[in-house]
Amino acid sequence: MSTCGFTTIIRASLEQKRMVQLKVESECPSWQKVQGQLKRVDAYKELFGKLHEGEVYRLSSPFIPHPACLVPAGIMKAVEVAAGLALPRDGFIRVTG
Repeated sequence: MSTCGFTTIIRASLEQKRMVQLKVESECPSWQKVQGQLKRVDAYKELFGKLHEGEVYRLSSPFIPHPACLVPAGIMKAVEVAAGLALPRDGFIRVTG
């Protein structure tokens, strides 16, 4: 579960060469608006291009009102792993105060 209380599940699989198929399922009303649009991405364009030019951020930015949302980073990590460009390891953000 995320810090906002909504759970989002991301499934990514390599379709062919660089293309990754995505399935995003979320309890978040904002992400529910995006999940049907974000189905397939070019892993190299997403991971090695400019942040604002990739499909993940381009499609989600009109709907996601909170810029610190961790879902886009999770999607990018899933794409990276599915494309064989990273090991499937958990990442963490720890906030201390």
